[in-house]
Amino acid sequence: MRADVAIVGAGPAGCFVGKKLAERGIKVVIVEEHGEVGKPVCCTGIVGVGGLRELGIKLEKWILGRLRGAVIYSPSNNSLELTRQRVEALVIDRVKFDRSLAASASEAGATLLLNSRCLDLCFDDGPVIKIGGGKENELKARVVIGADGPISVVARRAGLLKASKYIKCAQVETMAKASDEIAEVYFGRSFAPGFFGWLVKAGDICRVGLGTTKGNPNQMLKIFISKHPVVSHKVGGKAFSTCVGLIPECMSRKIHTGCVLLVGDAAGQVKPLTGGGIYVGLSCAKLAAEAVIKALESGEMKRLDDYERAVMDKFGAEFKFGVCARRLFERMSDEDLDFLIDLLNRKDIQDILLENFDFDHHERLIRAMMLKAPEIFRSIGIKRALKYTHSLAKL
Repeated sequence: MRADVAIVGAGPAGCFVGKKLAERGIKVVIVEEHGEVGKPVCCTGIVGVGGLRELGIKLEKWILGRLRGAVIYSPSNNSLELTRQRVEALVIDRVKFDRSLAASASEAGATLLLNSRCLDLCFDDGPVIKIGGGKENELKARVVIGADGPISVVARRAGLLKASKYIKCAQVETMAKASDEIAEVYFGRSFAPGFFGWLVKAGDICRVGLGTTKGNPNQMLKIFISKHPVVSHKVGGKAFSTCVGLIPECMSRKIHTGCVLLVGDAAGQVKPLTGGGIYVGLSCAKLAAEAVIKALESGEMKRLDDYERAVMDKFGAEFKFGVCARRLFERMSDEDLDFLIDLLNRKDIQDILLENFDFDHHERLIRAMMLKAPEIFRSIGIKRALKYTHSLAKL
């Protein structure tokens, strides 16, 4: 087979870039290893309203809930509710969401190959994808886009992924007591070292999960559900589904070389603080499509270089500030986290947070908190201030 652009992976980023390219009359083939789009998936399924509006994605029947805020639980189980009394994000059915994007790509003219796994990527005479499982066993293209997840075959074969850190996640869908409009976030090194746990209402059921930088996420999730002083009293009944997954470290790999581009999780395009990747991945997929269109229509393949520059122009500061904040968070003990959440109870700090918070863009909030840092450090005492400034200096 031949195509102008071969996309490996029919997740949101892959289908979105495929749609954008096919709309311009570019011959697109999307290679998907699974027999169904949207399965398997391991995702909390929370997307910002503003991000979807920015991307021009119309709201459909894949909406399961609307969130107006969050309750944060410290390691000592003190709670803090933050809300601006307006819908900030949506809880979505990922299977339906992914399939709606795949349908849009197909309607635009993209060819979707299911049960077709990318086994290898060769560059002898232009890029050739070796395919297993389908009727065709080779796909030659002018441009290859890797949208095949955090351990991307395309990234590895193109030399873009050398080594990377991951957050290991586990989640169950079950019955639990939870608000329809408030997400719950839980911090504690005993069950979620380096990350956090969550409980979110998704229609008639709840998604309960956690991420961790060490240990077995499934075992930690069992402990979280059965022994956490708050969660154990909310969750009841059997699990309807369970899943595990990986969140790649942001900015952990190159996203372009020659005629190969990466988008979504394959490119490490996630929010550093929360690991959310739907909005960032779709935004970068749009930027990838713009670069590919310019390159193919002009015949100047060097225009593909525009992709990386465009991503850094849009998200560079966001990624860098987020990565620094995340590394500081990873150094915090439970005692530090208790203190941090207590600090958020201060009215002046809450005012800054609520004024500067954006579900899809965290840079503005991080900058605002950094401007407040000298005053905060004076209020917390010399010993603790020295500890944090020492950690910041290491970043």
